[in-house]
Amino acid sequence: MTTSIVPKKILLVDDDLASSKMFADRLRKRGYDVLTQDSGNDILEFIEKHAIEMVLLDIEMPGLSGIEVLKIIRAKFEKLAMPVIMVTARDTPDDLVNALELGANDYLPKPIAINIALARIDTQIKIRDLYVENIKNQRKNAINALVIAFNHEINNPLTVALGYMAIGIAKNDMTAFKKSEEALFRIAEVVKKITELTRAKDIETTMYSEQSQMLKI
Repeated sequence: MTTSIVPKKILLVDDDLASSKMFADRLRKRGYDVLTQDSGNDILEFIEKHAIEMVLLDIEMPGLSGIEVLKIIRAKFEKLAMPVIMVTARDTPDDLVNALELGANDYLPKPIAINIALARIDTQIKIRDLYVENIKNQRKNAINALVIAFNHEINNPLTVALGYMAIGIAKNDMTAFKKSEEALFRIAEVVKKITELTRAKDIETTMYSEQSQMLKI
């Protein structure tokens, strides 16, 4: 049983509908899922609604310019998370330099050479995929560290609490009940601390074993 590869979703923003359609059709023939817009209005809503993975953005457009649209995109998405390739006429070097300084990943000169376009699009898609995979791995590692921290920091006092609880019940020993209560309070403190850590931007970890880490409580 073979698994089909889901085509990458690209948004092409260009007010020149004829050239936009031609370029989009050529990309679709190469296996990309291309959506088109003739302006940058509501660009963020469109990107999120359609799960866009890359934007091809014309610099020269009426209304919102490509530079203005790029600023809007970069205010929401990091450079590696949402690649933006500017599409530009050859006689706009200042706009191109400005776009690159504002976070554009690359550019394509007009008229567009399809082979060059495919190479640059493919490069940026691969970089984005590596970035997304790295984020997933970081989240997976963070979850593993959280689980280990729970197991290590909670299981020990829980064992103590249950042990002293059993002694207290069997012998009606208030000292044992008190020690059980102390262990339960420790568990409550650990849970509170872990909750605070998971909300923090910088989470410190410590080695638990040669293969794994845990949250530093």
